Amino acid sequence: MRAPKTIRFWLVALLGVFGLASACTSRTVPLPPPVVESLSLPDQAGLVHVKGRAHEGASVGVMNEATQEGVVVTSHETGCESSCPFDAYIQAEVGDTIRVWQFFETESSRHVEVR
Repeated sequence: MRAPKTIRFWLVALLGVFGLASACTSRTVPLPPPVVESLSLPDQAGLVHVKGRAHEGASVGVMNEATQEGVVVTSHETGCESSCPFDAYIQAEVGDTIRVWQFFETESSRHVEVR
């Protein structure tokens, strides 16, 4: 009966190593949410100004949960010590929830020319 236990042990060990190896080859690392420093009240045009800091080179998504509309912005600065400033303007009303996240460009994106 020793052989089946030994085979099971090595099978479990191989599966564990394979699982760790595949987990380490993930193409992206989740980024923490950006820091939102201020969120203004809507102006006369109904735009809210979202101001904050994100990782250098990251794109920042800002979406109004109520309307499901949003914008994507990036920081115009480079060489920031730990994070770079960003500014976004989005249509919103008092009481709407704004979701803010950051991400890096992926190879799976598609570029389409406007003609």
